[in-house]
Amino acid sequence: SSGINAEWPLRPGSVLVSSLRLFSTNESLDDVSTESLKFMLVNAFSGYVHQQHFEFQDRKRHLLAAKEYYKDFHHLCQLYGLAKAIEYSMNRIDNPITKNNREEKIQKFKDKKDLEEKIKEMEKRENVDEEVQREIYVSYAKLWVIRVEEELYNINSELPMLEHMDKVRGGETNPSPPIKTKVMKPFILVKSEQQKAVFGAGYPSLPTMTLDEFYDAELKRIVEAQNQQKMQQPPPEPDDPDEETAESLAKARAWDDWKDTHKRGWGNRHNRS
Repeated sequence: SSGINAEWPLRPGSVLVSSLRLFSTNESLDDVSTESLKFMLVNAFSGYVHQQHFEFQDRKRHLLAAKEYYKDFHHLCQLYGLAKAIEYSMNRIDNPITKNNREEKIQKFKDKKDLEEKIKEMEKRENVDEEVQREIYVSYAKLWVIRVEEELYNINSELPMLEHMDKVRGGETNPSPPIKTKVMKPFILVKSEQQKAVFGAGYPSLPTMTLDEFYDAELKRIVEAQNQQKMQQPPPEPDDPDEETAESLAKARAWDDWKDTHKRGWGNRHNRS
């Protein structure tokens, strides 16, 4: 794999698989022996292990290594028809989730769950012959294709943040100002009145609410906010004064009252008279 430093762990396994020439561009998946199929996953596992290193000083280095391993695994799976070609640089900034690709994301999630259940079921069988074992290895490869595509997307999204943090630490740029958010007072959310009694007794300092109470409180808050917004709006201008109906007179009085309590130019920074 290009771009991977030889000092990193698990590289010997990848080198060994490559040196044994277990896979060839001139053969199909059916030509690969069952025992050799499991070695297709070596690069995927190697990438995953590198991705689990979270120390900041080495994080970027390990992510780059993981990306190379993942790309090698995915490319190998493409050669055997287990994966489709993708853009290895996709990330959250340039390729956000939209209505157009949301269905594809959902389908991949379902495929992943189906493969996990299929593998789990096959591995539970008492008699696992070569045909079943082969299907297990192929299913693992397909499962890891989906995982690797997700992780490549995540890595590409994380790397720019790490580079920004490097610049901040080095004094090359200023950190972004913190975003002020309204802090919500903590409370315990439970499903039923029985749970409310139990949790309320255990945490007397925290208010306890059921889901229904939380919903009612949120609905009340929204209604109050809407009413307050309506109260701040000026009443509608009166209709034609010649039509002296009860409704038009009421509107006219409301309009006059509003003008008496709101000086001309309020809310207009260019007219303060």
